[in-house]
Amino acid sequence: MLSNGELGNGSISVEPFIYRLVCTNGLTLKDAKQRKNHAGRANESTDLYASDTVQAIDNAFKLKIRDLVRNAISITTFRNAVADLQASKNDTIAGHPAKAVEVTAKAIGLSGDESSLVLNHLIRSADLSRFGMLNAVTRTAEDIESYDRATEVERLGSSVLYLPQSTWHEVATANN
Repeated sequence: MLSNGELGNGSISVEPFIYRLVCTNGLTLKDAKQRKNHAGRANESTDLYASDTVQAIDNAFKLKIRDLVRNAISITTFRNAVADLQASKNDTIAGHPAKAVEVTAKAIGLSGDESSLVLNHLIRSADLSRFGMLNAVTRTAEDIESYDRATEVERLGSSVLYLPQSTWHEVATANN
């Protein structure tokens, strides 16, 4: 997924994105292994530089983007993501699903309405695992009217995938 910087500082973000046809959910990956990478330069006066310097800066920027995209779509990045997703199926929710969603929502920053949607999707899927929880979160993105918030919720799915083990333990064992 390519996006421009939110602050108008000339940056571009490159993030691996997985779109699964089976559920039409999008998952934007972000964690320590697959960082959201920025490239760009702050707004600076180009009248200080000669035209060949400005051209070199622009060429370096293009090369950075090329390298970030190559990394985001590399087979290694894909295989790592698939391995992480497969492993998430083994992290089961042993506690109460509603409480697990509540703890997850607090950990990743979902609103009350969004967490209700997540609970509905989690129950409908009948997949009480970390994988099921992240799919319920990404499925919820489809229900959100605001494109910006829906995109953010797609990112939050990977936050579920990469919750610290101690936090996941809280989710998995949460009871009323």
